[in-house]
Amino acid sequence: MRAPSPREAARGQIIVIAVLALVAIVGMVGLVIDGGALFAQQRISQNGADGAATAGTVVIAEYMGGATTRTNQDVYDAIEASALANGLAGWTAEYTNDFGIPLGGVNVTDTAGPIPAGAEGVRATGTRTVTTTFSRVFGFDQIPATADATVVAGPLSAECIADDDGCTVLPLTFPVLVSQCNSSGVLEEGPYIGAPPPDAEPGAEYWPLVGEESLPSATNPTGDLANMAILPLCKSSSGGSGAFGVLDLVPGMNLPQEITGPINVTVNLPDWFQTQPGNPASVDGEISAWIHKPVMFPLNNGACLEDPGASAVCPDGRSGVDPVGNNTWYYVHTLAVFYIDDVLIQGSEGDECNNAPGRPLVPTTDTGAGFLGCIKGWFVNYVTAGPIIPGQNTVPGTTAIGIQLIR
Repeated sequence: MRAPSPREAARGQIIVIAVLALVAIVGMVGLVIDGGALFAQQRISQNGADGAATAGTVVIAEYMGGATTRTNQDVYDAIEASALANGLAGWTAEYTNDFGIPLGGVNVTDTAGPIPAGAEGVRATGTRTVTTTFSRVFGFDQIPATADATVVAGPLSAECIADDDGCTVLPLTFPVLVSQCNSSGVLEEGPYIGAPPPDAEPGAEYWPLVGEESLPSATNPTGDLANMAILPLCKSSSGGSGAFGVLDLVPGMNLPQEITGPINVTVNLPDWFQTQPGNPASVDGEISAWIHKPVMFPLNNGACLEDPGASAVCPDGRSGVDPVGNNTWYYVHTLAVFYIDDVLIQGSEGDECNNAPGRPLVPTTDTGAGFLGCIKGWFVNYVTAGPIIPGQNTVPGTTAIGIQLIR
């Protein structure tokens, strides 16, 4: 057998080197492409973990604020709903104290029972899986993107800054399942604020709770328009309870005064709040002063023609709203932080409610029978967000409770 010539041997070496170089090149391409995908999923996983921990801690905050009916099951259901909405797989959660330190093996489980003593926060962990492309050459078909977050609840610190933390409450209340108004002013079901509850219809529309990166900034002046919400101010000619209400939060103050305030008052939840006279169109300037700032809107899950007192249930035959709107009590059970981008409640401004950006669009009519206008912006977080005071005792129904993401 003839031995290969030096030239043929060199040619064979070139082939081997080319193959090895090709493998290296594929690996580098895989690192760039799959690494970028992993980074994106890691960010989504982090948002999901933040949302899950926040959802669970909101329930704890409500419990600390006097809602003694809240249980471990409620905490679990809130975390699960948030995790599912964000595609967070294999999530786990454990209770922490108000310093964010785990209680020690006290997990949030799918079981009935009270919220454990000393539980004032939640640490949630979850994963999103990235299916690789070029990295499969090295045997990596999937790469997990895991993230965790800890959110705690406690007494609000005096450092809570209205303009930054959304500590200011505006006296306009909306239902969690926000109603839309059709061209005749009749109310129809609209989107949920935040991820829909487990018993909602599959595929129910909702506005996600966005992070700071979705809000207008120097690098993104318009913000995330795909997730912008349009809050309709329906006239509610149907007499339903799901449009919006103007609440009397501070006795002795009228609507313009309560909006201008700011009324940094303790809002004890859940509770019934009476409406007051006032038309949002008459306070366009006062509301517009909060454009590009976070505020809190009280969220309700029902209205009553009398004050039910300590009961969370309206007496039979008394549900609904007074046609004049002055003798109605709304059951406010939580607060939503809303970053206002535009206020459209004066004359022809209402026509912009039927145009992008934002969703869903509000119908317009020649007579304007359907609505008074709208407010555009983004839902940012539930309950008061801001620094808390760890280690301080709380008085249910008296102490203002806040939640804080600490890691």
